[in-house]
Amino acid sequence: MKALWFRAGFAVLLLGGALTVLTGCENGVRSETQATPPPPSSQSSQAAPAGQAAVVRDDSPSTPTSSEPRVTEQELAGGTIAGEASANAPTSASGARTPTASSSKRSTLAGDQMAQLPHPGNGASASTTSGRNVRPREPLLKGWKRPAVAIVLTGEQHGYFEPCGCTEHQLGGMARRADLFRILREERKWPVFGLDLGGMIKRNRQQSQLKFQTLLAAHRELGYQAMALGPEELRFDPYYLLSQHQVDPDHPERSLAFLSANVVLLGTPDLGTPLRSKLVQIGGIKVAVTAVFGLSLKAKVRADERSDEITVEDPLKVLPDVLSALEKNKPDLLVLLSHASLEESRTFAQRFPQIDLILSAGGVEDPLSDNPRFVGDTMIVTVGRKAKYAGVVGFYPGQKDHKLRFELVALDDQRFQDSPRMRQYMRLYQEQLRDLKLAETEAQKLAVQPPGGAKFVGAERCGECHTQAFEVWESTPHSHAFESLIHGREGETDPIPRIYDPECLACHVVGWKPQDVVPYRGGYVSQEKTPHLKNVQCENCHGPGSRHIQLAEEENLKAARREMRVTLETARQKLCYGCHDLDNSPGFDFDEYWPEIEHKGLD
Repeated sequence: MKALWFRAGFAVLLLGGALTVLTGCENGVRSETQATPPPPSSQSSQAAPAGQAAVVRDDSPSTPTSSEPRVTEQELAGGTIAGEASANAPTSASGARTPTASSSKRSTLAGDQMAQLPHPGNGASASTTSGRNVRPREPLLKGWKRPAVAIVLTGEQHGYFEPCGCTEHQLGGMARRADLFRILREERKWPVFGLDLGGMIKRNRQQSQLKFQTLLAAHRELGYQAMALGPEELRFDPYYLLSQHQVDPDHPERSLAFLSANVVLLGTPDLGTPLRSKLVQIGGIKVAVTAVFGLSLKAKVRADERSDEITVEDPLKVLPDVLSALEKNKPDLLVLLSHASLEESRTFAQRFPQIDLILSAGGVEDPLSDNPRFVGDTMIVTVGRKAKYAGVVGFYPGQKDHKLRFELVALDDQRFQDSPRMRQYMRLYQEQLRDLKLAETEAQKLAVQPPGGAKFVGAERCGECHTQAFEVWESTPHSHAFESLIHGREGETDPIPRIYDPECLACHVVGWKPQDVVPYRGGYVSQEKTPHLKNVQCENCHGPGSRHIQLAEEENLKAARREMRVTLETARQKLCYGCHDLDNSPGFDFDEYWPEIEHKGLD
C-alpha cells in the first residue's frame, strides 16, 4: 500500500509541475536501464503543492538518523544556527602526498588511483571504457580515516540520470551515486551530505522540466543541502524555478536550497530564491556554503536581454558582505560553489583566502589530473560533467596539515550497485513521459522539414526492390533497435521501457535528428500511428525515400540513385556517429562494425 501511495503521489506531483509551464522542455541525454533488483515496497512520499517536485522519503534503515544535518537558511544579513547535531569525534587523515609547508588546509588527490582510469581521449564521453580490458578499481577512499564530516560534491550533470547503457561498463548515474552515499552512511557510519554545482539539465523543454523535478527529488532524498544555479537553471522561466525551490520548515534536513550570492530574480533580492547562503550543521561541524554565478556566463542566459527577469551582479562586489555574515556564525568550514570559469574561481580564492574549499565549473569532462588545485590554502576542485564522477571531501579539523582530503570517485559498476530507489525515480519519470505523450505532442511541435522535402516510407517499401540489402538489414541489431528500448540488455531483469522517451527514440526509430532530439516532419510519432518507422532503417542513413521511389518509377534511375547515394566516407565521418557517439558508444569503431551492416549491390 505504501508503494502505491508513493507511486500515485509522486506521479501527481511531477505531472502538476510539468503542466505549470507548458512552454519549452528539456532533455538531457539518452539513457538506458541498468540491471538491478526491483525497487523496494516500503516507500512513502510527502505531499507538496501542485507544480512542485515530490520530496520522497524512504522508511528503510538507510535513511540517515543520528548524523542528519540540522540547518538554518539565511540571506545576506546572516542568521543563527538552529540546534546541535549529535557529536562525532573527528579522527586524523593519512595524506598520500605531503602538502607544502605553507598550507594548513591542503589535502591530496588520494585513493582512486587516477592512473587506473582509462581515458576516452578527447573527454567527450559519458563512459571511460567500452567494456574491453576493464581494469580493477582501487578500493573506495583507500587509506582514509573517519572524517568529522564528509561532503559529496557533484555538478554539471546535464540531464544524465543514467548512462545510456548501449555499452557495458559506462561510468556514472544517480543509481550508483546513491550507492556511494549508502556506503558512506551505512557501512562507514560517516556523517555526510551533498552539495551540487547546478547545471542539472541540458535544454529548456517540457521534458527537461520533468527530468529536473525528478532529479531534484532524488537529490533531496540523498541528503543534498544546497545547489548553485548554473546557466541551465537560469534559462528556465523564473516563476517555474521559484516553484521548484522547496524549503520544508518541518524537515530542514530534507531541504535543498538554491544558492547564488550574485543572482537576483524578478528584480527582488528578498524573494527567497535563490538564497545567498546556507549553514549546515552535521556531526558537530558547522559548514557555511555560498555560491556565485560567473560573469563570463552571462551571455549563456541572455541576462542583458532579460533584465526584468534576471540580474547578475559582480560576485567580487557581493561576496565580501555574504562571507562576513557567514563568518559571524564561526563556521568550521567555508565552502564556495562557483559556477564560473576556473580562472574566475582562482580569482575568488585569491581575493577571499578565508574560503576553505571551492567547487568550480569550467573544468574538463574527465578531470583526472591537476585536481585538486590550490591557491594559497584554498582547495579548488572540479568533478567533471555528465554525472560520471563524484568528489568526496573529508574534513579533519584536528589535523594541522591535512584538514581537507579529496578524492575524485569514478562511479563504476565494479564498486557500486544500482540503487532500487533511484531506479524507481527513473521508472516514474518514464511513466510521466508516457502519460503526457511527449513524443507525439511536444516533440512534434519542434519537428523540422526533412532534407529535400521527401517523405519517409519505411524499410518494407525499400525492400520491395532492394531485396539483398533488406535481407542484410533484417539480420542486424538495427532491425530490432526499438525492441531494445522495451527489453533492455540481454538477461536484464525488471527493465524500464523507454519507448515514450524522445531522448531514446531519437536513435531507435526513423525520422529524427539524434543530436538535437527533434523529429523530422513525417518521421516516427508512435507505435500506433507510425509502426512502419520503428527501428533503425534504411532511411536513417539514406534519407527519406519517397522521391527516390518516384524517380525510379519514372525510370529516371540515375537521378534516383543520386537521391539516395551515401559514400563510405560520409558514413564514416558523419552518419554513424550521430548515434554511435562518445556518450552512447564510446568503443565504437567504424571500420570494425561496418562489415556487419555492409550491403553491396543494387539488386
